[in-house]
Amino acid sequence: MIFLFVLVTATLLSAGWLVARRRWSPRTAARTGLAFAMIFAGAAHWLMPTPFVQHLPEWVPAAEALIFLTGGVEVALGLALFLRQPWRRLAGLALAAYLVAVFPSNIYVAVANVDVDGQPGGWYPWARLPFQVLFIAWALWSTRADAQVSGAGPAVSTQSGVRVVA
Repeated sequence: MIFLFVLVTATLLSAGWLVARRRWSPRTAARTGLAFAMIFAGAAHWLMPTPFVQHLPEWVPAAEALIFLTGGVEVALGLALFLRQPWRRLAGLALAAYLVAVFPSNIYVAVANVDVDGQPGGWYPWARLPFQVLFIAWALWSTRADAQVSGAGPAVSTQSGVRVVA
């Protein structure tokens, strides 16, 4: 849940910064928060690899090297979220695919009741599983392009909360 805490905190700080600069965009705040959370998670792979190695079954070869490699992938994907479109969208799709790819390790921890350093056991590994869906959706939503406002489209006005296209 540390990742969720970093994600929410970084998103809120980003939102405050964007509001202060009069550049408010919920997607930008969410994407910036996700970028910092991914960079944090990737760095954690390098600085504290043991809990991440414990997420892998014993039959996985070179587990520690794989964890260092995935840390690099997470940092790179986090940095890629700062790119301009269309690269930003591609980074979001790649991040979503990565989060799907690592999901089996979270399932393994829950099903095999693996004791992971720094994490409670019991219900906790099971409670973490639905959050992966949130993170995937976050990556996909936050990297979509904001709608562009232009004078070329139809005129839109609102009356009593109902959109009327002229």
